[in-house]
Formats: sequence, structure tokens, C-alpha cells
Amino acid sequence: MAMQHKTSILIFLLFLFGFFLSMTVSVADESEDPELTECLEECRSHPHYDIGMQKRCEDKCNQEHPPGKWDPRQGRGSGQSRDKEDPEQRLAKCRLNCRRQYSEHGQQMQCQTKCEETYKHERSSNPQRRYEEQEGEREEDNPYVFGRERLRYEIQSDRGYVKVLDKFHEKSKLLLGIANYSISLLVANPRTFVTPVHFDADCVCYVVEGRGTVTTLRKGDRKSHGIRKGDVFVTQAGSVLYLISSDLRQKLVLAKFLRSNSLTGQVSHFYAAGSENPESVYRSFSDEILEAAFNVPRDRIESIFSRQWQGAFVEASEEQIRALSRYSTEGGRWPFGESRGPFNLFEKDPIHSNRYGKLYEANSDDYRKLGWLNLRVSLANIREGSMIAPFYNSRSTKFAVVTEGSGYIEILCPHVARRGPRGSRAQRYREHEQERRERRYREEEEEEEYQEGPHYRRVRAHVSRGTVFIVPPGHPVVEVASRDQNLQTICFEISADRNERIFLAGRNNILRKLEREAKELAFDTSAREVDAVFDAQKEEVFLPGPGARRHRHDRGESEEWGGSESDDASLSELLPEF
Repeated sequence: MAMQHKTSILIFLLFLFGFFLSMTVSVADESEDPELTECLEECRSHPHYDIGMQKRCEDKCNQEHPPGKWDPRQGRGSGQSRDKEDPEQRLAKCRLNCRRQYSEHGQQMQCQTKCEETYKHERSSNPQRRYEEQEGEREEDNPYVFGRERLRYEIQSDRGYVKVLDKFHEKSKLLLGIANYSISLLVANPRTFVTPVHFDADCVCYVVEGRGTVTTLRKGDRKSHGIRKGDVFVTQAGSVLYLISSDLRQKLVLAKFLRSNSLTGQVSHFYAAGSENPESVYRSFSDEILEAAFNVPRDRIESIFSRQWQGAFVEASEEQIRALSRYSTEGGRWPFGESRGPFNLFEKDPIHSNRYGKLYEANSDDYRKLGWLNLRVSLANIREGSMIAPFYNSRSTKFAVVTEGSGYIEILCPHVARRGPRGSRAQRYREHEQERRERRYREEEEEEEYQEGPHYRRVRAHVSRGTVFIVPPGHPVVEVASRDQNLQTICFEISADRNERIFLAGRNNILRKLEREAKELAFDTSAREVDAVFDAQKEEVFLPGPGARRHRHDRGESEEWGGSESDDASLSELLPEF
């Protein structure tokens, strides 16, 4: 009897041990943050990441999903209500059910059409969603757009400042491939001297406004060139550079695009002159090194590097400005298609021009130094109420800086998950689990004949002076000017060799080249109907915008919309808010 009692107790204890062990494993599994796991898997499986890029990607995942902040209890629940479920998710499930329920292609298409009608109705009847689509996505969901608040001060004084954009890859791991590139802005007051500096980066500068003189020291030579609005010039990494803002009233504003040559990918400024703000590179060496290098006593060296307290931006007299400008040469167009100094975009005929906008461009044929960097510089000036037609670059990644006006952009991206407003971590976990179950079901559906194609998220954002946005190659993009202002952007396009702009609407729509049979097969309708849509737009590149089209329709007008020309506003009136 005693033996049976001990056996029962032993069995009971083993049962309790097994129960607690299973609960521990279950809690451990649930405690693992699924977003962190998915993020790390994406880093390790990315086909274009080397070891360093993969490590930076994993570090960013761990920063975004720190341990101890995931509460699995909030992720549990009997399910997600229909009101909280995202319309895109319901559309995907509805399409999936159509393919499972019907075997004939025609029935599937009819069912999916009803799904899309329901989806459109839900979107149009949801005022919160309409507001979000009009105002753009939340910034953390928008990896390609950087507001001007992302520009941080690198150097600042009463006479001017340098602002540098945050590292691209710190915002999204989608931008790890451009981690070595950076955007910065230099603003110098009238009659200001910018002290000598060199970078560990190649630099392409565009003169947004103002005029002055740029001087570079390289290989023992000194070259000075006059610069003015519209000029593009290149300085190689390691070149010593200094500037004069020579206008008596207008500030000198430069938009700079930099490609770092450093191991970290970060661009560093090295100032030769100055005291503490910025610190001179000479002051960081030990005294014995400086005495040996200059062959003079320490006190004489100290007298040179301790007097200048104005910083990197120093007020200059008119006589000093005239003297420093005396040996400068002007840029512009030179014979045989090459510019010896800075190249001015406005001295070359625009490559596209109509009543809705103009597009200027400089490439290696115009300015040989751009070829060294495999880069193209373009400037788009979109008239108020107008837009640039949907297009994509075949090879280039486009870095755009808004220099005038305001408007909005739309970029189509297959890499960014489509989702509505960000909810709690528990809600995002439920969405993650739902998507995972749907994905697993589709993978297990071995006899499924029709597979759901890729989906694209529309990244939409308001842009204004100082906004920076990135457009990867192959990604369709649209830029629209506001109703009361022109929208002007300066664009730096890398991998420019053999790149093409391919337009998806307008008179030069690439799809107009399809054969009649290809149109009928691709769109499942007559070629005549396809042509009626594709041929309706008589303009190309720059088109009337959505607001202009609605305005014309409301007035019952059939003639083309034209908009009045407005004078370019001066950035000086808005600085330092730029």
C-alpha cells in the first residue's frame, strides 16, 4: 500500500514537472518578439547585403525592438474585430477566398471584382483613412522622405551655418545601400568668408541662390571660380575648399551632395583655421609635433590659432571680397561641350519644356567631373497646379532636395509593408500573426493555379523647402506642385551611366509602344479602348495636376488648363527656416 502511494506521488510530481516545463517553453516562445525575428530574418536573407551591411541592419533591428518591451499577453486574444482589421488585409483574404471557392477563371475574376468594389467603398466611407491619404503616412512608416527638421546643425554662428541630414540608413534598413551618401546645406550671410575646410568625401554642390567665389587647393594648385544661382561644381575628397558670399544683400545657399570615402560611411569636416567652434585640426596635435612641423616655438603657433573666434563664418570687408574675387573665372558653357569651371544649368536649354514645367539637366558631357562620380544633376521646375507625369529611373537612385515652393509626391514601393495607422504592439502582433497564417496557407496550397501578384504601397508625403526625398531605381514616382506655388527640386542621380527616365503616362508613355495584340492580352479589352485611354493625354513629362483637372471639369471647360506664371520666391526671406 505504501509502495502504491509513493508511486502515485511520483507520477503526480512528474506530471507537474512536465506541465510547468511545457508552460515555460510556451511562454518563452510567445515572449520572443515576432517583429524582431522577422526583421533579423530580412537582414540575413537580403540578396545584396555584404557582411558589414547585414551587421548594421541587425543592429538597427535590435535598436527598434529592444528586449523587455514586448508583452506577449497583449498579443493574445480570440481574434481581431472587423472594425480594427485593415481594409487591405480584408481585400487580400477576399481575393484568396475567390480563388479557393471558384475553379473557373471567369468566376474568380467576377468574385475578385466584387472584393475590390467592397474595398473601394470601405476606403471612401472611412474619413480617417481619407485624411491619412491626403496628409501622407506617418514619418516612421515613410522611409523615403526626410522633413527639414531632420537637418541638424553641424556648424552654426551669427554669419551662417551648415546643416547635415541624418544618415539615411538610420531611418530604414531599406536605405543601407546608400549609407555612404549624405545631403547637407550651407548658408552664408552677405559679405561672409567661409574658412578653409576639407572633407573625407567627394562633393557636388548646387548654388540655390546668391553669388560668390569658390576656391579649391589641390595638388599644389589654387583655382578660383565665380559662382551664382544655378551653378553646379564638384570638389574631390581631400581638396581644401573656401568660399566668399559676395552679394551685398542676398545670402549664399548651397545644396551639397556628398559621397563618403571613410570606413564608417560618415562625412567629416576638417577645418584648418579657427579656434574652438569649429576646432582647428592643428590644435588637436601635440605641442611638440606642431613645433617640429612648423619649426617655430609654441607661443608663435598659439598666437595664430587662438585669435579667430568668429568660427567658420567670418565677416569680410568689401575690399577683402574684391581682392579674393579678383582672380576668379566664371563657369558656364565652353566649346566642345565641356565646362572648365562650374556649370550653370540655366545656360543650357531645358531637355523638356511646356506650359506646365521645365526640366534642366547636366551630365558628364556637359561637366566632365560628374562622370568621375557617375552622377547626373537635374532641376525640375513644376508650375503651380501642375505635375510631372508618373515615371521611373531604369538605373539611378534619385536624391531630391526641394528648393522652392511646395506640393506633394507619391512613390510606389513593393518593399514597404502596406498598413493603416500604427496601433499598439499587441495589434501589430495580431496583424503579423494573421499575415503569417495567410502566407503559410498560400505556401501549402500546392494545387493553387493562380498566385496573387505583388502589392505596392503608395508612399505619399507633403514636401516643401528643405524636404529631401529618395526614389530608388524602378520605383514609379509622381511630383505635384501646390495650387498657389511652383515646386522646384534639385536632383542628384547616382548610377547615371545608361540610365533612362521611363514615363508611364503622357504622349511619351512607354506602354503606347505595345502591339495591338499585346494590349488586348495585357488589359483583357480591345486595343481601341486601351488607346483611347493612353492617347487622351496630349502633353508629355509635365502635365496639368489633379487640382487643375478638377477645376476645369467643375467649370465645364474643354480647353487645356494653363496656370499663370509666378515669380520665384527668395529663400532668403524664409531662412533660417529652410
